[in-house]
Amino acid sequence: MQHKKKMPAFRCLVIIIDSNIRDKLTEFLTDASIPIYYQMHGVGTVSSDFLNLCGLGDTHKTIMLCIVPKERTRMLLAEMNQALQLHKRGTGIAVSIPLSGIQGWLYKVLGSGSLDSSEPEIEKEVKKMSETITHAMILVTINQGYSDDVMYTARAAGATGGTILKGLRCSPEEVAKHFGMALQEEQEVLAIVVPKDKRTEIMTAISKQHGIDTPAHGVSFALPVDAIMGL
Repeated sequence: MQHKKKMPAFRCLVIIIDSNIRDKLTEFLTDASIPIYYQMHGVGTVSSDFLNLCGLGDTHKTIMLCIVPKERTRMLLAEMNQALQLHKRGTGIAVSIPLSGIQGWLYKVLGSGSLDSSEPEIEKEVKKMSETITHAMILVTINQGYSDDVMYTARAAGATGGTILKGLRCSPEEVAKHFGMALQEEQEVLAIVVPKDKRTEIMTAISKQHGIDTPAHGVSFALPVDAIMGL
């Protein structure tokens, strides 16, 4: 009897740093062979007077999202801290968040082999999530101009609304060439919070209609949410 290969666990690294060390972080992710990551820009909330007093520079921030195997997370964070000096005040922060769902195409990009089916698939939970997890935040990265179409599909599958962020998808040259992607491509990131029991249905609908082989070039993954207000 042939046993189906167990899917590995992944983590989403959320890295927020001063924009003046963005190139150092990009170099670090490339050297660490991270095959795909997403870059966005933001502004910190600390007042400029306080920053000037502390000698911490301006409030412009770079936000990076990348998916990595769970077993690499601690070592990557330690190496990142050493390379970027994140322990110094005002430099930045990096956090690891478990995933509750991931689009099948990402397994290929992350070097985890192919799935049994050619259809878009969603990762089954690696381990049973705690009963306190009631919702999921689905993050969908898509080419610019397709957010309304993706949101229409998500609503038809049970979502109520979402938020659009602007950013870049970045990949090393060999990965981009292998999967037919640009080295850097302007993207929109659609964040949708949904009940946990609707997560897979919504992700599957988005993947089928706006997946990597469509003009939207969509990729999706989900983060667990254990408390929520305002939905």
